[in-house]
Amino acid sequence: MRTAMGAWRISRARVLTRRAAAIEALGSATVLCTDKTGTLTENRMSVVELRLKNGEIFRPRKASGAKMPEDFHGLVEFGLLASEREPFDPMERAFHDLAREQLGETEHLSGPQWKLVHTYGLRPGLLAMSHVWQSTDARQDFVIAAKGAPEAIADLCHLNAPDVAALTRSMDAMAAEGLRVLGVARASFAGQTWPDSQHNFSFKFLGLIGLADPLRPSVPDAVSECRSAGIKVIMITGDYPTTARAIARQAGFDTEDFVTGKEVEQLTNGELAVRVRTATVFARIMPEQKLRVVNALEANGAIVAMTGDGVNDAPSLKSSAHGIAMGGRGTDVAREASSIVLLDDDFGSIVNRTARPPHLR
Repeated sequence: MRTAMGAWRISRARVLTRRAAAIEALGSATVLCTDKTGTLTENRMSVVELRLKNGEIFRPRKASGAKMPEDFHGLVEFGLLASEREPFDPMERAFHDLAREQLGETEHLSGPQWKLVHTYGLRPGLLAMSHVWQSTDARQDFVIAAKGAPEAIADLCHLNAPDVAALTRSMDAMAAEGLRVLGVARASFAGQTWPDSQHNFSFKFLGLIGLADPLRPSVPDAVSECRSAGIKVIMITGDYPTTARAIARQAGFDTEDFVTGKEVEQLTNGELAVRVRTATVFARIMPEQKLRVVNALEANGAIVAMTGDGVNDAPSLKSSAHGIAMGGRGTDVAREASSIVLLDDDFGSIVNRTARPPHLR
């Protein structure tokens, strides 16, 4: 009866338990690992800054209805072409929103006369994706649009050292404001057989797009509540380190001890177990590295509650003592691997079950 009542109470807090024992066991967690997008933030993105290679900047929110300068059209258009035509991802919806607002009265390549004929997805070694488009006029070359991590796009474009340095300065300036920053590039192709890799196209760098995703208002208090209850909170994200640090600072994390995916890759399991004792923010982390972080924490005796939403998160969700899947944006595989499903994807709902005494839940 107590278990049934517990399940009922937890469901009212927008949390669904898939295993009866998980209801009370979650309160035993000593470490809470959370992703950033959609859990700490609202997963409600909008494009707030565009930067061209020459450093020219346009901020749609501050333009007061002014039309975007012509020089920025290609950046927005190819960002749109590198997105799905029927977007589900909030980031890609933001691209579509901006294109409708700024390109609605112009001619551009995403019209019905263009069809998507090939795609290149994200890969662990290359955080960029490309879409290949063909015009109904078969005499025209194929058009390729790429977007992804700025450093990956820079690699695809074979930028020289001064250009990479300038790009890094722009990227850091945008990321310091907590923006998610993407690079965009374009290429054309006249062949009939698709190359195995995106690297085989001659890409031209177009610029950077910065997206804002507001922090959930409840997060700073929730992080503080966990700390008061003796629960360590760790943010693990695939975002650029400067972006991750800015959001973590807003959320109330200690951002002094910071680990990147590149560092994780170079550490042995024993060295990582030492590193995770003090680290609170992990950035540019690949899904498979999440499992290593969870295992390192558990090797130190921690009881880990872990959030995740993707297919690649399933191993870390299953390995952690308490796997928490995102019910709003999560995949079926992530939900099956978890013991608890967060119906509203809200960090505060987790804290209701971990940091608060039973009589306050």
